[in-house]
Amino acid sequence: MTTSLADMTRALLQDLGVPATDLDGGDLAVHTPLTGEVIARVRTSGSGDIERALHQASDAFRIWRSVPAPRRGELVRLFGEELRTSKTELARLVTLEAGKIPSEGEGEVQEMIDI
Repeated sequence: MTTSLADMTRALLQDLGVPATDLDGGDLAVHTPLTGEVIARVRTSGSGDIERALHQASDAFRIWRSVPAPRRGELVRLFGEELRTSKTELARLVTLEAGKIPSEGEGEVQEMIDI
């Protein structure tokens, strides 16, 4: 049985905790440059969505800047650990989404971890 790139993408995203409901039914088709196949359909955002996101980001920053620097550093380190835990899956997604060879996909994720 052959697995499509769309099925592989869905499985990887679900392994990473993305709800299945977020992977279908959107109005924007995402194509992989590897084959041109549609690997997902995502919803686009309107101006109201963007406004809400900007306000939420601004509110979150006000909280974040009051967190002591050592604690912020620890939270960033923990985020890096989460990336490291999912490095293989994330690298595969980079390969599918951007058409990069696997070693470049791994390098992209490693850069995220190193930052």
